[in-house]
Amino acid sequence: MAGTTNKQKSRRRPARFLSVFLLLSVFISALQLAAWADSFDEQLAALNSEKDVAKEKRITAQNKVQTLKEEQAAFIEKKIVFEERREACIEELAVTEEQISLILARILEYDKKIEDKMIEVQAAQQKEEEQLLRYRARLRAMEENGEYSILAIFLNADSYSTLLSAVDDYGNVMESDVLLYAQLQEARQEHQRVEQEFREVKADCEEKKAEQEAIKSGLEADKVELEEQIAETDAVIEEYLEKIEQAEEEQRAAEQAEANASAAVDQFLANYYAAQAAAAQQTTTVTEYNEETGMYEEYTYTGQVTTVTAGGTGSFVWPFPGHTVITSTYGYRESTGTSHTGVDIDGYQSAGSPIVAADGGTVIMAEYSGGYGNCIMIDHGNGLVTLYGHLNSMYVGVGSTVSQGQTIGGVGNTGTTYGADGVHLHFEVRVNGSTVDPMNYIGGYPHSYY
Repeated sequence: MAGTTNKQKSRRRPARFLSVFLLLSVFISALQLAAWADSFDEQLAALNSEKDVAKEKRITAQNKVQTLKEEQAAFIEKKIVFEERREACIEELAVTEEQISLILARILEYDKKIEDKMIEVQAAQQKEEEQLLRYRARLRAMEENGEYSILAIFLNADSYSTLLSAVDDYGNVMESDVLLYAQLQEARQEHQRVEQEFREVKADCEEKKAEQEAIKSGLEADKVELEEQIAETDAVIEEYLEKIEQAEEEQRAAEQAEANASAAVDQFLANYYAAQAAAAQQTTTVTEYNEETGMYEEYTYTGQVTTVTAGGTGSFVWPFPGHTVITSTYGYRESTGTSHTGVDIDGYQSAGSPIVAADGGTVIMAEYSGGYGNCIMIDHGNGLVTLYGHLNSMYVGVGSTVSQGQTIGGVGNTGTTYGADGVHLHFEVRVNGSTVDPMNYIGGYPHSYY
């Protein structure tokens, strides 16, 4: 009987030892987790601060790129106007040069006409002078020879008919000479009139040509000036291309920095929840001598550690009682080109209205945190955390245990919101550090979208 008792005691020895070892492991893990929790809010606040700074730099870089693109677009518009004016100027120049060509052709035509008329006038004048010389020579000859003196005509006539015939001949000669001379004078005057008319037309053409030449000269000057302006705007546009490229590089760097900062926050939370999970489940393997078998054997035990975080029910209530209008949903927002990590519940003209815990848990953050403004984070256990941003007042502190529906603060517009009318609650749900759509948890309550 005594032998049996000793064997039972020897069997219990490893179990008692393992129990003590397991309890010691649990105690150490709990201490480690508690130490982690003490510095959690400080580390998370620092990481969130870095994330906010990175976000501000990214927004600044985006704004810079947008401003540069708008300024460049203004110069491009200016260049387009210059180019349109230059094209119009080129078209006007073409029309003007065509007009000048037509006028030059007319001037050449009238030069030829004037030249021809001058030749005609000279020829008529020469015929007139020749006829005048012949007329004068005939008169002198008649007087010198006495052939056609009136007295000689009467004396030499042997009959009345001969006399009449001689008088008619004399009259015909004189009349013919006078008529020819008059016709020559009339022709010369007509030629001179036409020549003067041509000269006036030519003068008018030359005046119009001078006007068109002046217009052409002005258009050419405008064209040169416009080409200089286009060249200048081209140079400015090229400068903006370089500036935009540099600014976009800065933007990409800022976006990467923001992504890195956000990833750091997510990794920190993931590590935190992993540490909680590891502390809650400890597996220990020990080697002990088994007196019954007379051999050393390995014993593996798994022990449960009580979490230091108060857990929730797993079911959420609406965090902003009496206010159910959602102004911004979870996910990508086209208006800003950013990803929204939660939902915004409108609190217009309701600053200070109560915000309640969606579920029971432990407060792991309660402070001003950059764009979130006054921000509270509650750990509900099992990697589930809720966040309440833009509060104007906070009624709980880090380490506080809260129950579901308990008032934790008042709604406000601290942090990055939209002025005095931007009062709203930014509500987030995170699972193991990653944001998820809060409507998967509170969507069952009555709500509407703005």
